Amino acid sequence: MKTSASFVLNKISSTRFFKKVLPLAAAVALASPAVHAEQVDLVGLNLSGAGFAAQVLPGIDGTNYIFPVESYFQQWNAKGIKLIRFPIIWERLQPTLGGALDPTYTALIDRTFGYANKYGMKIILDLHNYTMYRGTIIGTGNVSYNHYQQIMTLIAQRWSGQPSLYAYDIMNEPHDSMTQWPIMAQYGINGVRSVDKVKPIMIEGNGWSEATRWPWWNDSLLNLKDPSNNLIFQAHSYFDEDAGGNYTAIDVNKLDANYGVERVKPFVEWLKKNGKRGMIGEFGVPDNNPRWNLLMDNMLAYLKQNCIPATYWAAGPGWGSYFLSVEPINGQDRPQWPTLKKYIDNTTCTAIGPFTAPVATTPTPAPTPTVPSTSTGYSSAINNFTNADWLNGVYRKAAGFSVAATSGNTAAFKVGTSVRLANGLVTKISSVQVVGSNMSVWVNSSALDGAVVGYPNKLTVADAAGTGATTPAPTPAPTAPAPTPAPTAPAVVATSTMNNFTNTDWLNGVMRKAAAISLPATTANTSAFKTGASVRLANGQVYKIKSVQMVGSNMSVFLDTPTLLNGSAVGYPNALTVVSQ
Repeated sequence: MKTSASFVLNKISSTRFFKKVLPLAAAVALASPAVHAEQVDLVGLNLSGAGFAAQVLPGIDGTNYIFPVESYFQQWNAKGIKLIRFPIIWERLQPTLGGALDPTYTALIDRTFGYANKYGMKIILDLHNYTMYRGTIIGTGNVSYNHYQQIMTLIAQRWSGQPSLYAYDIMNEPHDSMTQWPIMAQYGINGVRSVDKVKPIMIEGNGWSEATRWPWWNDSLLNLKDPSNNLIFQAHSYFDEDAGGNYTAIDVNKLDANYGVERVKPFVEWLKKNGKRGMIGEFGVPDNNPRWNLLMDNMLAYLKQNCIPATYWAAGPGWGSYFLSVEPINGQDRPQWPTLKKYIDNTTCTAIGPFTAPVATTPTPAPTPTVPSTSTGYSSAINNFTNADWLNGVYRKAAGFSVAATSGNTAAFKVGTSVRLANGLVTKISSVQVVGSNMSVWVNSSALDGAVVGYPNKLTVADAAGTGATTPAPTPAPTAPAPTPAPTAPAVVATSTMNNFTNTDWLNGVMRKAAAISLPATTANTSAFKTGASVRLANGQVYKIKSVQMVGSNMSVFLDTPTLLNGSAVGYPNALTVVSQ
C-alpha cells in the first residue's frame, strides 16, 4: 500500500485538474419541482478515493485507488456529518462498454453502502466521468447515448434498494460537450427512472458545473423531463479566479468578505428565476490563510438562508496534507473544519431550496444616509462595436464589457473592484480578459442590455462608499497625434511546439478545463514563456500569460482568459508563439 501522499500524487481525473497535483503522465419543463418534505443536511463531504488514478485501469484498491474503510464513516458520523457525495468511475465499474459490472469494484461500493447504512449516513452516488468513457465524449465515436443509459440503469438496479442511497449524481462536471450533455442527461434520467421512480437525480451543468458562469451555458437543461419531477441541479464553486481550485494566483486579502457569496449567487438566482432546486456539490478553500474561512462562512450562511445544501471537497483516505482537504492529520482537525461545523444542521430546512423570498435570520440594517460623494471615480468609454456576440461593446450572453486595454484601464478594472453601470447598477468585477489592444471586463450580474448600458456610455469604478462618480471626469484631449498602432502581425520573439498528449484533462496538449497549454520545459521556453508575455495561438488569438507551472520536464502555460481553448483547433501539432515580453 502506498502512503497517503502517494495517493494524491497518483490521483488523476477524480476531479478537475486544479484540485489535485498534476497527474503523473431536469425537472419537467412546464412544471415546478415537487416539494419533498425532508430533513435537509446543509453541509456534507465528498468522501473521495474510489476515483483516484483513473488513467490506471482497472487498478488495484489500496494501490491506485482507495475505498474508505469503516473508520472514516465512524469518524465523520461522530462529528455530525450525515451527507456524503461519493465519486466512482464508469471504466472501473464497467470495464467493457455495454458489458457486465466488475464484481470487485461493485463489491467495494456495496461495502461502502453498508458502512453508510450502519452509521445512518446518506450517499449521493457520483459518476465522476466528465461526460466521457475512456476519453471519448458520450454521443460520439463508439460511446453511444444508449451505453450511458444502460450504465445508469445498471447502477439503479444494483443500488436503488440501499437505504443509504440518497440521490444519483448522474455525471460529474460536464465539459467540452455543449451539444451532447443535455441529450445524454435525458438518457441518464431515463435509465434511472426505468428502475427507481423515487430518489432524486442530480444534474450538473456544462462548463465544469461552475456556479458563477452557470447561467451562460445551462438554460438547455431546463428542457429535461423527469416523470417523477425530482431533479436537483448541482453546481460547484471554488473562489480562485478561474474557479479551478488551484488558488495559486489570487490574494485573499484583497477579496471582499462576500466574495464567496458572489461566486455562487448567479447559480442561486438562476434557480430562483426558473423555479428549480439546487445544491453545491463541491467547494473548498485553502488552509493557508484564515480569511478564506471568512469567505466560506459567508457563503455557507447565504446558502443556509436559501436552504441549499453543500458538500465540501474533500475528505477521506489518501489526501495527506493536501491544502483543501478537511481530513484530520494525526487526529488534529484542519483549519477549515470549525467553519464547516457551524453549518451542520438538518433541522432548519424541510425542503431543498432556494426559495424566491427567503427570510433572513438577521435583518439587514438600513444604510446610513450619507452626503453623495463629490470625488470622481475612474471611468472608461465602452468600445463601440456590434456583432453576433456584442451589442455596443456589451456581451450579449453574459455580463461583460469591452474597453480599451490602456494602462489606466488595466490598473483600474481589476477582479473584485466595484463598478457602476450607466443604469446605476453597482456590481463587482468577476474576471478580466486582455485580448490584444482591448480587454473584456466580466461583472457579477445577469446578462445586460447593450442598448441601455453600452456605447456611448462609460464604465465607472465605484468609490469606497459604493457611490462612484456621478459625473466622470473628462479625458484630456491628446496634444499630439496618437502613436501608430501596433502591427497586426507582431514580431515573433520565440515559438514552441506543444506537447502531444490527450487524456481526460488535456486534448492535444491543451487543457480541457482552463486556458492552458503544455510545452517542454526547455531552457529557451522557460526564458521566453514568462508571466505577462503575450502569446499568439494557431487561430491568431493573442493573450497574455497569467501564470506558468513547472512539472518535471514540462511546463503548463496558463493564459489570461476565462474562455476555454479548443485543443482540436489550436493544440498539437500547432505551436505557441511569444509576440512580446
